[in-house]
Amino acid sequence: MVGEIEALGDVLTGAVVGRTVEPEAGEGQATSQGACLNCGTSLAGAHCHVCGQKSKVHRTLSAFGQDVLHSVLHFDGKVWRTLPLLALNPGELTRRYVHGERAKFVSPIALFLFLVFLSFAVFSWMAPASVDTQINKPVTAEAAAKELADDRAEILADIKEMETEKAEAIAQKQPTGWIDNSLARHRESLKKLDTERTAEVRKKEIAERKFKVEQKRLEAEIFTEEAKLAAAKKAGKPTADIEDELSGMRFGLKAMQAASAIVNQDEDKDKFTFTGFNFFGMKALNEAAQHASENPQLLIYKIQSNAYKFSWALIPISVPFVWLLFFWRRKFKMFDHAVFVTYSLCFMMALGVVSAIILAQSNEDSFVFVVTILALIFLPPVHIYRQLHHAYQTSRFGALWRTFLLSNFALLALGLFAALVLTLGVTG
Repeated sequence: MVGEIEALGDVLTGAVVGRTVEPEAGEGQATSQGACLNCGTSLAGAHCHVCGQKSKVHRTLSAFGQDVLHSVLHFDGKVWRTLPLLALNPGELTRRYVHGERAKFVSPIALFLFLVFLSFAVFSWMAPASVDTQINKPVTAEAAAKELADDRAEILADIKEMETEKAEAIAQKQPTGWIDNSLARHRESLKKLDTERTAEVRKKEIAERKFKVEQKRLEAEIFTEEAKLAAAKKAGKPTADIEDELSGMRFGLKAMQAASAIVNQDEDKDKFTFTGFNFFGMKALNEAAQHASENPQLLIYKIQSNAYKFSWALIPISVPFVWLLFFWRRKFKMFDHAVFVTYSLCFMMALGVVSAIILAQSNEDSFVFVVTILALIFLPPVHIYRQLHHAYQTSRFGALWRTFLLSNFALLALGLFAALVLTLGVTG
């Protein structure tokens, strides 16, 4: 319930901000007589031509509520002229706005601000109500002791079993080298558990110990199977089943060893770093990253908050990429590219919001779910193509190759934005 209220608050805030950016131009014109109550200028319409105040003002509670609803939901009525063009003919919307038809449409920055707030409100509302906050937190001493006791009992049971097998092998005058090697490894693991026992053990440490125990156990089983294979071959018995079992065990051991190598490739594997180098301020950045990684929930919150607050940075990040596609055509200004980028981002955010709502309410096997996924894949490049083709009056081929490049540029811009947000989250 709290999340829903916060989401609604975000939507209302976004609408208010968008309303602040977007003035009340383009509303119905009602004639009025007399002087402006704000500056005293003679009135000749619905608004004062000097200060912009409405000619008619009200002092009733119902009028106040109407103003709130109008400011939040109406967007001067221009939203109903803007959204259809944004969805179906974005190039025409961009071109007309750039060439001066401003009062008819919601400005790109006002629409962008509103959709940013709407997007984060919707995704916050759809997020799980509860998040596991126990990540990286130490378990209790009782739980840690139980985990260690269980691991120790398993290793002792394996040692006892192998000692029995060794006695039988000695009685039958069979080689026991493989059993001795396996016993040595198990005893080493047992010694490590006994010497490294602590009052408080992290979940990750327990998982790593279990992983090592399983790896040692698998190695012992491989030795056992190899001995059985050798004995079967010596006795002239069929070995196909033993070889298949042994092949699967060896493959599993290789996979475990590969995983262990990846996890243990750095002694400081718990540290989150941006780069292996410590010059040009990277040392300080990595220290901040390490500090942030100690509280991942706080880091996630900071990243979400910064993505929310600095979403506008997508515009200056993206504009240079669009400029690269037209830098030799001087009739196009940076303003034109900024309008193009902002309207394009508005469509992508609106598509994301609508798709997220549909996917959340649909079954994964349903037709609607599949169609929504396909729309998320194919609609963005189609929209970029149509916007390029009509906004910049390019040929079909010119719009096509620019769409290909701009799609890749968009991924690069998102990467740069993500890096910015991550850096701010870590160092903030």
